[in-house]
Formats: sequence, structure tokens, C-alpha cells
Amino acid sequence: GIWERLTKDLGVYPSVVTYNVMISGLCKCGRSSEGLGLWDRMRKNERKMDLFTYSALIHGLCEIGDIDGAERVYKEIVESKVSPDAVVYNAMLNGYFRVGRIKDCFELWELMGREGSRSVSSFNIMTRGLFNNGKVDEVISIWELMKESGYVEDSITYGILVHGFCKNGYLNKSLHVLEIAERKGGVLDAFAYSAMINGLCKEAKLDKAVSVLNGMIKSGCKPNAHVYNALINGLVGASKFEDAIRVLREMGTEHFSPTVVTYSSIINGLCKGERFGEAYDLVKEMLDKGLNPSVITYSLLIKGLCLDRKVERALQLWNQVISKGFKPDVQMHNIMIHGLCSVGKMQLALSLYFNMNRWDCAPNLVTHNTLMEGFYKDGDVRNALVIWARILRNGLQPDIISYNITLKGLCSCNRISGAILFLQDAVSKKIVL
Repeated sequence: GIWERLTKDLGVYPSVVTYNVMISGLCKCGRSSEGLGLWDRMRKNERKMDLFTYSALIHGLCEIGDIDGAERVYKEIVESKVSPDAVVYNAMLNGYFRVGRIKDCFELWELMGREGSRSVSSFNIMTRGLFNNGKVDEVISIWELMKESGYVEDSITYGILVHGFCKNGYLNKSLHVLEIAERKGGVLDAFAYSAMINGLCKEAKLDKAVSVLNGMIKSGCKPNAHVYNALINGLVGASKFEDAIRVLREMGTEHFSPTVVTYSSIINGLCKGERFGEAYDLVKEMLDKGLNPSVITYSLLIKGLCLDRKVERALQLWNQVISKGFKPDVQMHNIMIHGLCSVGKMQLALSLYFNMNRWDCAPNLVTHNTLMEGFYKDGDVRNALVIWARILRNGLQPDIISYNITLKGLCSCNRISGAILFLQDAVSKKIVL
């Protein structure tokens, strides 16, 4: 490129400022290894580097986890008698935490203290890194040191503390920090509130979670979808479905469109609570809004509707799913086929079975066993035996369930001689019935 033409063809060597611009640009684009190569060239051309050069390079190398490269540059800073500033130290701290070198973090931290290079950002980096490594006692010590040293926590500090204490199971500590932050007028971000609400919901402290949400709104921090989702998750977990749906509606009035996660959480909970009609209505609402439920959500609802003997509604949902371009997997097919068989709709079940190839979905042994059982219950021995033959043709091995279905089915249809043949076959294959 232009750089090569300048240096090789024309013999023009860039200034320190030009090198700095190039190195900084490469690091910001995630090409720190190329920045390191340029730094080597800069040294070769005897260009004196300034702190900006070192800072940009160390930060970039630490971001990609190349702590060895960052240490190499840091070593040269020390040897060249350039005094590292807080930016350099903070980048190195981040880098050490990124690769799990906690001992080096503490050694650097002590050096920063001796040289008076700590800042609020340094405390924040140290606190976050220690939380990520589960060192809560050390975090508490660092926080106490921060206050004793006269540093004032910012909103980032409070956010890290609230989230970190929650993540590590110190919910009361987290609440204490939240109260301090709100009392001092600190503005926490939605991420911290989301962690707090999530932690409270996990411990079934739902009233407190709602109180935290109200406090969040009062402090001027607007809840986002993550905050609402955390609260809805907790309400669903406590089977407070009406409250969960009320929060879902609130999201719409606050101009936060509920996400797939929001709907899925409520729908899955309703299915587990056997409230399939309400779950079905919410799935329809999702589809109308252009949101696609997951395979798990569809499967749970279709299974629930079938268990509730609402097979027609399950079939309507199935057709709606297909019309939206969704490709059902083998588990979904098995659930729908089982539902159809349970109400004697064998031709529909068989049609679904034959259409599986259309979705590049191979029937498994569960599919065949379900169909066989359905045909035997319907007294249709011929089709049941056809399915047995298809098991073998498809390269599947009949299991104990396959044999039990067949033996029971043949006996119930007075085909005793046929049942004896299958029993002998099972014994010869050492299948214990």
C-alpha cells in the first residue's frame, strides 16, 4: 500500500505522529498484532516512542489476550524511563484479568498504589475482575480501600458491585449497595437493576423485586426489556401468571416491545401450569407480531393441547407454524403424531409421518412405536405390521417398547399365533420383556 511505497520505494520514513496514528488505528480495528509489527519497525527506524504509542499498543494487545506482547511493550516503557500512566496500568490490569493471572494483577495493583497511579477506573477494573474470579472477600477489601483513600464511587462502580454481589450470591450486600447508590443520587444502569431483580426473583422475593423496579423508575433509569424479562421470569417461576401478563402489557405501554424471551417465559410457564388455552392465545399474539417461538415453546404447547384433548387446536397451531415457514423437528412431529393417535385420527397421523421427509426430518423409533400403538388401539393390525416393516426397512432396531406394543396389540386383536412368533423373535435377540 501507500505505507510500503513511502518507505521502500521513496525512502520516506514517517514521523512519530504518523506511526501513532497507524498503530492506534490498527489496534482499534482489532489488528493489534500488525500494530506490534509496526512498533518493531518504528524501533528499527529509531523513532522515539511516546506514551501514546505505548498506551495504544498495550490496550490493543490486552484486548485480544496477547498479554505476552503487552508485557514486552510494558517492559520497554520501564527501560526507556517513560513513566507509565493510569491508562497503561489499567490496560495491563485488564489484560491480566482476561487471561486469569490474578497474582500479577495484585502485584501491579500494589505498584500502582506506591506510585499513586490508581483512579476510580482502576478500582472498577479491579472490582470487576475479582468478581469474575469469585473473589468476593477481596472485592470488599478493595471497596473499603477505595472509600478510605477518598475516591468517590461512580455509577459504573455501583453497577459492578450490584451485579457482582448478585452474581456471586451475596444478595443482601447487593441490596445494601443499591440503597447507598440511590441515597447518594447515583444513577445505576439497567444492567445493574436487571441483575438485582433477577437475584431477588431467584430467591422468591418478588415484592422486593417489584419495589426495586419502582425505585429504578423513580431514579430516572428507564427499564429495558432485560429488566422486564428478569421480573417476568421470577413471577412465572412463582406461578403468578396474572402478574406476569400484567407486566407484559406494561412493557407495551412503556414502548418496549416484548421479546421472544418475554413471551416464551410466560408461555412455557403456562404450559407447565396446564393453562394451555392462555398459552395458545399468547403464541397467536407472538405470531401476529412477527415473533417466532422456539422449538421448545411450540413442542410444549402442542403437547399440552394434546394432553388436554384439544387436538384440533394443536393441529391449527401446527398448520400455523408451517405456514410461517417454520421447519418442525422430529420431536415436534412425534408430539403431534402422538396427539392425533390418542384421539384415533390415524390417517392424519400417517399423513404427517409420510410428510416428514418434506422437512428433511427422518422418523425415529419413537415415531414408529407411536404409530404402531395407535393402529393396534384402532384394531388395524395390517397397518401396524406395515409400520413394523418400515422400522426394519429404515435401518432401525426394534426395542423392548416396540415388542411390548406389538405383543399386546396382537393379543388384543386375537392374533395369538402372530404374537408367539414375535415373542420367539424377541427371545432369540435376547430382548428381556
